Amino acid sequence: MAALHSRSEHITAAARIIFINWVAALQMWLVLDGAALTVSYIVIDAITAALFFRMSRGRWFPAPLCFMHGVLVIYHLATLLNTGGLFWEKFVLNRFFDVEIVYVIACTLYRIIALKSAGKPRGA
Repeated sequence: MAALHSRSEHITAAARIIFINWVAALQMWLVLDGAALTVSYIVIDAITAALFFRMSRGRWFPAPLCFMHGVLVIYHLATLLNTGGLFWEKFVLNRFFDVEIVYVIACTLYRIIALKSAGKPRGA
């Protein structure tokens, strides 16, 4: 919701992409199991990384999000080759998601504060 108040189409788009990524990953988690689940995560994160890469042309905001999903693709490939346990895979994925959400919220709050301070007269 806060992303809408930022009045930034890039922040709003990033929030929507992260939400769609989360919904798709949740659906795959409910339907698939084992290696098929990991492969589905690879596909979802590769698509998300490509979307953020496309958004990041000439902008700094989406670049860390693109990098994070690129790292997640590599992480999923590593877990596909080395079964380290489902608990640790989910633990790492949840921490990446938390970092993404905190990053978008921080950028949103920064933009909202910047817009409010830009509207105030000097010395006020």
